[in-house]
Amino acid sequence: MEDVQTEVQETQVTPPQSTSFSVEPREKNNGSKWILIFVGLLILGGVGIFFFTKSGDEPIATPTPSFNTTPIDETETATSTPASSPSPVKKSEVSIEIQNGTGIPGEAAYLQTQLKALGYSDITAGNASSTDNTITTVTFSKTLSQTVQDEIKKELEKIYKEVSVKTSTTQKSDVVIITGLRASQTTKPVSSGTPKPSSSASASASPKTTSTPTSTP
Repeated sequence: MEDVQTEVQETQVTPPQSTSFSVEPREKNNGSKWILIFVGLLILGGVGIFFFTKSGDEPIATPTPSFNTTPIDETETATSTPASSPSPVKKSEVSIEIQNGTGIPGEAAYLQTQLKALGYSDITAGNASSTDNTITTVTFSKTLSQTVQDEIKKELEKIYKEVSVKTSTTQKSDVVIITGLRASQTTKPVSSGTPKPSSSASASASPKTTSTPTSTP
């Protein structure tokens, strides 16, 4: 019996001893973890800013289209405004004064006929103060139409040897013409002197009266 009790006592299980585990605070590990995350974010942010600024400096290549495109001209075509034609000049209202400056009868009347053939009707003819002119002088009023000036000047150049053109702001007539020699004329004809009576003439012959002819314009 003693042996049995001894075995029972020996096999008696020793109650488990309580073990205690010490848990260290993890605040330190959590803090370092957040620091690493923050540093990583800073690095990533710096790298991103670097590539962003670098890509902004480089020109962006424009892809070349594989088909031909025709640019559309959006500019409006300017419509040309036709220039207004000058109103026709009434030749009947152009006043012309012709003066015979050569002393040759009928020169002013001849030019008057030529200008009337062009359509001018208000024409007066007379004699100039000088009668030895070789150059034809025409003086136009500055207010006269250039078309009329060109036409009369062209007609005078067809008739006379030399034409001098002037303009005036004071003359009453639109056109004043002092005639010179025509293209077919050489010099002004010289009038011959009165012949002296011969010695053989009868002394009883009565003298004849001579009349002085007036020059025709």
